[in-house]
Amino acid sequence: MPAAVPAADGSGPCWCRVCRNSGNRQPARPVRRKNWSERPETGAGAVSPTRGGGGMHNRMRMFPRPKFIYVSPWLLAAATGLLVLIVVTFALSNIQREKRLMTNALLQKADTLMRVIHSGARASYIADLRRGNWNIEPWYEHVQRVIDHLTDDPDIRFLALVDSKGRIIAHSNRELRGEQSTFRLPEALRPERIDEGTLVYQVLATRKEGRIFEAFRLFVPYRPIMPPMPLRFFGKRPRTGEGLGLPGTGPHSRFHDLAIDGSRQRYYVAVGLDMRAYDRTLSRLRFQILMLSLAMLLVGVGGWLSLAAVQGYRISQQTLAEIQAFTGLLIARLPVGIIATDRTGRLTTWNQAAARILGVSADEAIGREPATVLPDELKGFFTGAGGGQESGGEPGDDRGREAEVRVCVHGCEVALICYLIAIRDRENSYMGQVLLLSDVTELKAMEKEMRQNERLAAVGRMAAGVAHEVRNPLSSVKGLALLLKDKFASTSRESEMATLLVREVERMNRTISELLSFARPATLDLAPVALEELLRQSVRLIEADAASDAIVTTMAIEEGLPPVMADRDRLNQVFINIMLNAVQSMEQGGELRVAARTLAGGGGVEVTIADTGCGMDRETMEQVFFPYFTTREGGTGIGLAISQKIISDHGGTIRMESEPGRGTLVSIELPLGPARVRQCNGQGEGT
Repeated sequence: MPAAVPAADGSGPCWCRVCRNSGNRQPARPVRRKNWSERPETGAGAVSPTRGGGGMHNRMRMFPRPKFIYVSPWLLAAATGLLVLIVVTFALSNIQREKRLMTNALLQKADTLMRVIHSGARASYIADLRRGNWNIEPWYEHVQRVIDHLTDDPDIRFLALVDSKGRIIAHSNRELRGEQSTFRLPEALRPERIDEGTLVYQVLATRKEGRIFEAFRLFVPYRPIMPPMPLRFFGKRPRTGEGLGLPGTGPHSRFHDLAIDGSRQRYYVAVGLDMRAYDRTLSRLRFQILMLSLAMLLVGVGGWLSLAAVQGYRISQQTLAEIQAFTGLLIARLPVGIIATDRTGRLTTWNQAAARILGVSADEAIGREPATVLPDELKGFFTGAGGGQESGGEPGDDRGREAEVRVCVHGCEVALICYLIAIRDRENSYMGQVLLLSDVTELKAMEKEMRQNERLAAVGRMAAGVAHEVRNPLSSVKGLALLLKDKFASTSRESEMATLLVREVERMNRTISELLSFARPATLDLAPVALEELLRQSVRLIEADAASDAIVTTMAIEEGLPPVMADRDRLNQVFINIMLNAVQSMEQGGELRVAARTLAGGGGVEVTIADTGCGMDRETMEQVFFPYFTTREGGTGIGLAISQKIISDHGGTIRMESEPGRGTLVSIELPLGPARVRQCNGQGEGT
C-alpha cells in the first residue's frame, strides 16, 4: 500500500526531506504488488525505508586450510563472517540511502508540479477577473491550460486531474478527457476526510513502459475568498436569496456554484514520472557499490592472508631459529668430533670436539678444503669430495665407511675411530659428507691397563703358588746357614760364606713377599690425612738428595685442601718413591715441582709431581708400571708397580706423561671418601 506523505505547507505531518515536519499522522501501510503488469507496487516513499521481516543467510564454503595459517578455524570463520557482514551492511546502507535520496527527488519534483498546476489554475482565474471577463471558462479549462504548458518535460509521463470516480477532467493527452482513468487511486485517498496537502505516491511497473512513479494529491478547484457583495453595489434591490451566496442569485452565482460543487465532488491531481533514469542511476550505483564491496572484501581477505602469511613466516623463522640453535648447541656439545663438507668439497661444520681432538679451531677450518686442514691420516676420507663421487659408499649407499686411525697431534699420538657417511637429499642427490671422530685414546689406555692388571693378577697368583713352595725350603736353608756360621770362627772364610748365604736367603724371602703383595691387597689403615702436611714431610725426607744434585724444590698447595681417607704410611711410601725417581732423573740439576688441588666437583684431590729431567720415550712409558722393569742400574723395578697398586687400593688413579728431554709429570687422583677404597684383610706372609 502506498505511503501517505503530508504536504510541506504546514497543514499536516511530513517525514520527507522536502518538508521535515513532524506530527501525529501515520503513513499508510505499503501493499506488495503481486502482478507487475496489473497491480502497482508501493514504494517506501519519503516516510521511511521499507523493512522486511526476512533475515539474511550467509553460507560459508569450507576450504582446506593452507599450511602457513596457524590460527583456529573458529577464529577464521568469525573473522570472515564479520568481514562479510560489515561489507554487506555497508553496501545495503549505501543503496538504501541513495534510493531514499532519489525517491525524495522524485517526490520533490511531483510536489512542485502539483503546486504549479494548483497555483497556475488559480492564477488563470484571477487573470480573467482582472480583465473584467465575468463569463470566464470553466475552472477545469484553466487546469488543462496549465497542464499543456508543463508537458514539455521528457521525464513527465502524464499529468491528469480526475474526480473521485476515476473520470478524467484534465489530462496531458487531451484525447483522454472525459474517459475513465486507467490507473487506480491509492487507498490512502479513499477516506472522506483527507487533508488537502497530503501527498501519496506509488510505483507502477508495466512491461512496455517500465516503471512509473505516480503521485496523487487532493485538488480543490475553488474556495470563496470574499463574502457576497450587497445589491446596492449593482444599483437595485436584492431579490429573495440574493446576497446569501445561494445558487442562481447574484452576479457571483457562477462562482458559488463552483464552490458548492467543489465541496460535493472530490478531485485529485495525478503526476506520472518516468523512472528509467532512476533505474539506470540505481543500476549504476548498485554496480559501483558491488565493485566497491568486492574491493573491500578482497582488501580485507588479502590483508588477512598477508597477516596470516607474515604470522606463518614469523613462526617458521622462529621454529627454524630454534631448530638451528638446538642443532648448533647439540653439535657443539657432542663429545664426538663432527666435520662436514658441502657438495663442492669445502668444510662447513667443525665442532668443538673436532677442534679439541685435532688442535685446529673452527675459524681456521671453515670454508677451506679438507686437504689443507686435516692431518695426512684423515685426508683420504675426503678424496672424493667435490667430484660428485664420495668415498663413503656408492651412490644411494648409506652404509658409509669406518676405520681406526692414529693421528699425531702436537707430538701426541691420538687414537681415533672415524666414520664417514655421504649426505643425500630426497632426490638422492649428493649434498656433501660428514666425518665423525671418536677419540678412543683413553679407552685404549684403559684397555691396556686392564690387560696389564690381568697380567699382574696372573703374576700374583703364580707368585702365591711359588711362595708356598719356596719359602719352606728357604727357611731350612737359612737355619742350616746359621748353624754353620756358629760352628766356624767369625773371621774364617766359612763363617763369611755362611753369612752371605743367610743374607741371600733373606733377600729371596723379601722378593717373595713383594710378589705376594700383588696377589692380595694389603691391609689399609684408613684415617683422615692432611695431604699438605704429608707432602711437606715427604719433601723434607728427599731434600738432602735433591740438594746434593743442585735440584730446586717448589710446592704449590691449594689453600683449604680437604683431607682424604687414606693410609698415611702407604701414601708416604708412594710420594717418596716418585720423588726419588724424579731426583734420580735430574743428574745435572733441575726443578722438582709438587702441587695439590681439589678436583672439579669437589669429589677428590689431585697431586702432581713434575721434574725437568731426561724424560722417557713412548716405548719406556708403556712398560714403566711393569714389575721388575727399570732403566736405572741397580734399580729393582718394583717401586712404581707397588705405587700403582697402593693408589689403586685407595680407589684412585695414577697417570704419567713424559717426553724425552722435557721431563716427566706424574698425576695422582685420590677420592675424598672411602667409598671406592678396597679394604681387605691380608694374610700373613710365609708359612
